[in-house]
Amino acid sequence: MEEPSGNSNKKKSQGLSDAVNAWLHNMAIRASGDEGIRDWMDVGVIGYRTDQAAAPIIGSTLVGPMAGQPLVSITDIGNNPARIDTTTQLINDPETGENIEIPFDNPVWVDPVAEGSTPMCHVLHFAHGILAQWIQDHPDSFPPIVVHISDGESQDGDPVPYAAAIQNLATTDGNVLLFNCHLSMADATSVLFPTTSESLPDELAKVLFNMSSPLPEVFARGANAEGIPVQPGARGMAFNADMVVLVKFLDMGTRAAMTLR
Repeated sequence: MEEPSGNSNKKKSQGLSDAVNAWLHNMAIRASGDEGIRDWMDVGVIGYRTDQAAAPIIGSTLVGPMAGQPLVSITDIGNNPARIDTTTQLINDPETGENIEIPFDNPVWVDPVAEGSTPMCHVLHFAHGILAQWIQDHPDSFPPIVVHISDGESQDGDPVPYAAAIQNLATTDGNVLLFNCHLSMADATSVLFPTTSESLPDELAKVLFNMSSPLPEVFARGANAEGIPVQPGARGMAFNADMVVLVKFLDMGTRAAMTLR
């Protein structure tokens, strides 16, 4: 995660934390109404890496008031950012034709971290425990959506059985959905929602394909409406993704889930 992402000079760790913070902010806004932020969903942000002795480090990456909590409500997210960072963006003034700097407040819940290798099996096992408990407490809910983001292959074994165990969890409304997004440092063409592994560029892409849930119809319709072509039988997977693709990928699942509320 120390390398720059494709088509960007920004480190992947920084780009990922920016994307997650923006997504959390947008979710809190969408959940807002006249009476404040409604408790529409629970959210977990789980990070994984290894230390200098190659021991897995897995847990919540939230900072601030909710640090260490594996799952929190969107209400608590919206009401408890760790801090507000102010940045400026250049906006073109249509009246003068000049670029002007506009300040923007950006709530922060996650900071970038990049260390060690990729204990993918460990994090999927960790996520399975959190999901199993949540489903026990919410048996009739819309099933959880897991978005797994990585920039490399598993360093602790074959992750496919662990991914299958997550997908076998279910509420009365359906099985857990597991989507996978690979962040690339190469200026390469992204592969979005493939229907088969045969045309994928390497073994890592094929593993992620096998780890990914088929896209339900409502998700496919949402993606097509956003201008992303999705064929029947597509899997919830992005490979060689840049930050633009990542943001769309994060947003897709929640938009579809909200239409079913």
